[in-house]
Amino acid sequence: MASSSKNTPGPASREEQVEELMQQLRPKMEEALRHMVERAVDTPEHEEFGAIEYEFRDAGLNVANEVRQASLVSRKKRGT
Repeated sequence: MASSSKNTPGPASREEQVEELMQQLRPKMEEALRHMVERAVDTPEHEEFGAIEYEFRDAGLNVANEVRQASLVSRKKRGT
């Protein structure tokens, strides 16, 4: 009789975890990046160092928060 440990997958490797999170986050990150690029292209040169800086900072913080949230959810699913 075969061991049941061979039939159950082991914990995901680090690379598998990274790839899973990347696949999950990629659509949101691409959307956020596209919005930032469009905003940069549409902003007149004389406004490049104004409110757009705060928009970019906020967008970066939102990206970081999305990564943190996805990581936490992933860890809960894995039970770690």
